[in-house]
Amino acid sequence: MNTKVSSAPGEPTSQVNLFRQPNVQLVFLGRLSVLMADVIQDVSLIWIVWELTHSSAATAVASMSSRIPLWLFSLPAGSHADSAPPRRTIIAANLICAVLALLLVGFANLGWMNVPLLCLVAFAISTCRTFEAPSFYSLVRGLSQEGVDTQQLNGVADTAKRTARLTGPLLANALRSVIPVFNIYAFIGLFYAGMAYAGRQLNVREFRSERKQRKGLVADLREAMVVIRQQPTLQYIILAECLFNASYGACYYVFLPRLTMDTTGGGTAGHASAVTAFGLGGLVAGFFSTRLKMGKNALNFATVAWIGIGAAFGLMYFATTLPMIVFLTALAGAAMAIQTIALWSGLHAACPPEHSGRVYSIWRLGADTAITVSTLIAGVVADAFGPTVPIGVVGVYVFFAILIARRFTLHRSVAPAPTLS
Repeated sequence: MNTKVSSAPGEPTSQVNLFRQPNVQLVFLGRLSVLMADVIQDVSLIWIVWELTHSSAATAVASMSSRIPLWLFSLPAGSHADSAPPRRTIIAANLICAVLALLLVGFANLGWMNVPLLCLVAFAISTCRTFEAPSFYSLVRGLSQEGVDTQQLNGVADTAKRTARLTGPLLANALRSVIPVFNIYAFIGLFYAGMAYAGRQLNVREFRSERKQRKGLVADLREAMVVIRQQPTLQYIILAECLFNASYGACYYVFLPRLTMDTTGGGTAGHASAVTAFGLGGLVAGFFSTRLKMGKNALNFATVAWIGIGAAFGLMYFATTLPMIVFLTALAGAAMAIQTIALWSGLHAACPPEHSGRVYSIWRLGADTAITVSTLIAGVVADAFGPTVPIGVVGVYVFFAILIARRFTLHRSVAPAPTLS
């Protein structure tokens, strides 16, 4: 006989009981599966292109082929998520990814493997994933049940993401040692199929009062901007995340590698240890965050986490040894997990369900743009001044940037925005 484990309304769900909930199990295993596929594909793509060409330019082009769809299709994907059943999109997108990955294995074994084909498949898979992401974000509202809220589900999804980032490269490297590198795509296809299966099994309740009718991309985005103008919480989340990511991209992708590999003399092993510490810190914090009841305080958690990440990076100005930098990186990773979960929870609380896909896509596009731009600028800055002084400045910048964003969004009155007809 099956026993349903649940909590009374308002009663905190224990960590053990939480992971006995069928939806929670499916969310964790499904997101772990799809994100493992993403991580393994990222490294396998680089390996294959390098084996074929031994060209850094070719590997850069291949990597960019999986980034371009985010820039092109984020906004249409958000509009689609608000007008179509999200579960159907999740299942279809991941099934297409699985088929593409398996077809690539077939082409490789027939001797048809080349860089343009790899780039085309990477572009197509990334396009599907770009459409899948806002649909999953919207679907989370329909997965909450008695004893399990959206914040806990966001925490479970974040834990799956950080688990995949830690274990995915290790699994890819292990597979590479026993099978031809292009056959790794067979496992990538199976992982994508795993998310499609999990999506089919989820118990989803209706969470929208009405389904949005498509009016065209421009009109859809105008509606989303009206919602954002009416909600200071959404303004704060989007503005603060863009300002924060303008520093995060520089710190994580440029200054941290220079500090660990060059300044402290840790080499690639030193950088690897810092990246691992970041992942472990986030994994532990994300796992235990499901015990937190953020509720209306989600933005306060996000604010403290943003400033905490900035402080952890900024304190590296004073760090003179690799172990201290690794320790501070672990703290930054832990704060990053709390920040991510708090942001998702804040977005769910502030945004009407009918607009969640578009608002998510606007937020994601702005945040990713800030990371890309700051990473490019930071490379020039690090070459000119070294990493130590700039990373110290970043710590101060984050503190004031977040407080200023909060002051000019949450702490001001907002005039009613015009209603779109």
